[in-house]
Order: sequence, then structure tokens, then C-alpha cells
Amino acid sequence: MQYDRDAVSPWAFFLPIALAVMVGSLVADALGHLMRGRFAEAPVAVVAEVSPAAVAAPEPTPPPAPLPQPVLPEPALPAAPVTEPPHPDAALPAAAPAPSVIAAVEAPSGVDAPRRLSGPMTARQAGESESCINNTVATRSPNGWEQALENDAPVRCEASSP
Repeated sequence: MQYDRDAVSPWAFFLPIALAVMVGSLVADALGHLMRGRFAEAPVAVVAEVSPAAVAAPEPTPPPAPLPQPVLPEPALPAAPVTEPPHPDAALPAAAPAPSVIAAVEAPSGVDAPRRLSGPMTARQAGESESCINNTVATRSPNGWEQALENDAPVRCEASSP
């Protein structure tokens, strides 16, 4: 016996499944509506006996507590001056310091600032062993880049590529 493709309509499968999904959603919503609030903890009403003397002499209210002082943000480090990229036909500078030297010079002492590394394309062209990819340090491996970890967490950095 050969399967006849036109004998069964595609709707013969789709409509029963769609109807089952709609009925299931309606039943689930109805059950959720019925059960809403049934398992929530209701506050317990407490009735206390109060003597007439306690009602007549109210306790003095304590002075309001002083408001907490707002926390002021720490002053931001001065931003690096914006420089335009060099013209492609212009001559290259004589000797630019290595990015690792720049990172050591620019990091302020006493502040845990992220390392400044070049991006993956610039690092590959310069032959560097470390790069900053997605604000984390990556080390060069034979198959590409691997994320550097310190205490099972990625090491943070800032990309300094143009």
C-alpha cells in the first residue's frame, strides 16, 4: 500500500494540537485563578486588652531620627584627551611605547584600575601575547585567544586600540 499525500490534510494534525494547547492554557489559567491567595500567609489579628489609664496618658514620642546623609560619588579621574586617528597616508611616529608600558604608566597608584591592553586585531598584528576582548584579558594560544582567569574569574581590562 502506498502513502497518498493528498489523502490527509495538514490541518488534520494542526487543528487538534492547537485546540489542545488552547484548552490546556485556559484550564491552567482557571486553576491559577482559583488557587491565587489560598497559600499566602494571612496576617493574624491580635486583640490586646488595654487599661483605661494607659489610654489617658499617652507616651511621649521620641524625636525623629536624623536623616542619613546622601552618599556623594567619588571624584572621577580626568578623562584622557581625545585625539583624532592619524591620516592613513601620514608617516608613523618614530617609536611608540609598548602597550604594557602604557598600562604601567597610566594606572594610578593605590587604585585597582583595570589593565589597558590593545584589542585582538592590533595585538595580533603587533605580536603581543595578551589582548582585551569584551573587557576581559585574553591570552594568545595556537588556535586563537583564550580567556585569562584569576581565582576562576575573568580578569578585567580596558581596550586601548584605535
